[in-house]
Amino acid sequence: MAFQNFEEVWAALGRLYSNITRLEESQQRAAAQHAEQLAQVTERIEQVTERIDRLASTVATLAGTVAQLATVTESHERRLARMEGQ
Repeated sequence: MAFQNFEEVWAALGRLYSNITRLEESQQRAAAQHAEQLAQVTERIEQVTERIDRLASTVATLAGTVAQLATVTESHERRLARMEGQ
């Protein structure tokens, strides 16, 4: 692109500067939005992690209870077998 005079060059530089400034502002807004979204996602991940930890604890407790009940059941079955054998 050839310019006819200095005013055209100056006007083109002004437009270029305005475009660069708008682009920088847009990038800053996008970065702020992304930072906010990241914070929200991080908070949500922490909440889900806490729920998973509670669920894992509940499952472990349940597994222990089931094991105890299995032991009690086996004991009763043995006692019943002995009683039936007499």
